[in-house]
Amino acid sequence: MTQSSNESQLKARIAEFCGREVDGPLAIFEDTSSYTAIGSGSVLRLEDSEYYVRGEMSEGRFGIDDQPKFWVKHAVDLSNGEAKIIKMIFHEEFSTTAAGIRIRCRRSAAKESAVLDLVRGHRRFMQGVTLRDPLGSEVRVIDFIRGKSLYNYVNDLEISHERYHAELFPGVMAEVVACIEAMAELHRRGQHHGDVRNDHILIERETGAYVWIDFDYQVNFSDFDVWSMGNIVNFVVGMGVNTFYWVTRYPKSFPHLRGSIDGAGAVALFPNRIAELKLLYPYISADLNEILMRFSVEHDAPYETLDELARDLRSVLCLDTDDRAETA
Repeated sequence: MTQSSNESQLKARIAEFCGREVDGPLAIFEDTSSYTAIGSGSVLRLEDSEYYVRGEMSEGRFGIDDQPKFWVKHAVDLSNGEAKIIKMIFHEEFSTTAAGIRIRCRRSAAKESAVLDLVRGHRRFMQGVTLRDPLGSEVRVIDFIRGKSLYNYVNDLEISHERYHAELFPGVMAEVVACIEAMAELHRRGQHHGDVRNDHILIERETGAYVWIDFDYQVNFSDFDVWSMGNIVNFVVGMGVNTFYWVTRYPKSFPHLRGSIDGAGAVALFPNRIAELKLLYPYISADLNEILMRFSVEHDAPYETLDELARDLRSVLCLDTDDRAETA
């Protein structure tokens, strides 16, 4: 922790931008290696910028809303009052197995910084800059996106699947296809996401645009993005996750189901999930169902690129526009 030479100015900015009067000395940090010590009410100084920390971000998926990410801070830029997400270096490595292939994953601040540079100005990706603390650690300062995740948006819907498919699905899928094309562009430029999930797409409250977030996972198998994208498509088509257990346990929730699902295809990355959604929702077109099936364990011609997936989805859904090169 360091002492500030302009503490009174900092306090005035905190009062102006955060509506909070600060009594006593400020805790001002420059070294980010001890990120657990940088708590709510602290000031973080990075290069020529200062940020007032309001708390830690939390993992809100799978109904778990109270798992703080101590290395990710919600902060306010004290130069202009803008909300920011500040990501410090956090070391994590693990392996997972997908379709019989071992995939090694690790968090990489350098990789995320490289992606931020590549996507600067592209409206389909979160925006931010990388600053360094006195030890040279790469700290990513991200523009805060107000809105909810695709995961929460779909799961919060309280309408039937049939109505969803007729009224909302075309618009949702058009935005998802634009996100797929944006990720395909990133692949062509030599990078990948590494953690493609439906809660890593945020829907901006003001514009309705779908935006990718969180690029700090680096994997040794870039096709993992392609396979994982199949999970998002399945989720959006099915208005959520449709598992063999759920359909068997609650058949009345699927009034269009005829016969057994024992022979239905399973999603390659998640064998407990149903790939052949047309069995549950027969109004899904055969062509769209075939796209879903190409992500199943049984299919012998899986998608190899995101460009191919986006092209097929545009054709099947009769989507005309393409914002792959669109910038803010």
